[in-house]
Amino acid sequence: MFICLAVLSGILCYFLNIMCRYDMETEKACSRREYVFRMDKKRGIALIVCLILCIGLLWLFEQYHYGPLKAMRYLLLLAVLYPIAVRDGKEKVIPNRWLVYILAGRGVLFIAEFLCFPDLRIENIKFTLLGGAVSGAIFFLAYVLSRHAIGMGDVKLFAVIGTCLGVKTTYFVMVVSLIFSALYGGSMVLRKKKSVKDEIAFGPFIAAGTLAVMLIGA
Repeated sequence: MFICLAVLSGILCYFLNIMCRYDMETEKACSRREYVFRMDKKRGIALIVCLILCIGLLWLFEQYHYGPLKAMRYLLLLAVLYPIAVRDGKEKVIPNRWLVYILAGRGVLFIAEFLCFPDLRIENIKFTLLGGAVSGAIFFLAYVLSRHAIGMGDVKLFAVIGTCLGVKTTYFVMVVSLIFSALYGGSMVLRKKKSVKDEIAFGPFIAAGTLAVMLIGA
């Protein structure tokens, strides 16, 4: 069961990354289907890396006694957060399409949870909807109070993360992400590579904060 889940998760994470990479291509010489299913040496290595990472993370999640659906929910979220971190770090952009990928995966897993755990249907609905609404509302308030220093893409990203992790865990992600960004910003200012007024992309710190919270099992 463990190996099957790891292989399935690794393959799904690989394809999610390839789909994001296709969206980043400025010159698309082939269709999305041809691009996604094309295989070469670099992609083979990328697939192996995805499988190894999923095996390691699934082993960790198993130590925390996470169920298979919860573990897959976490892995699929991390799979898209990686390209989001890279894109936002380079261009300060979080594509809406990639957020849709996360929501699509969350929707499939929500249906599976709904069918597998009939006694917890109300709790799962509350967990998903409240997680997205409250998390998005908190960061939207920060967006307004900061006079748009925080990007709207970050607000939407936290709303999506909230649907996957729920309110409490997403709150921890917010705190850890802010700590990471403050440490980075402070170090850059002390090294005189940035000024206090310079903007920094928040996406990479959200991805790092999410991974850190998952690793410690918060």
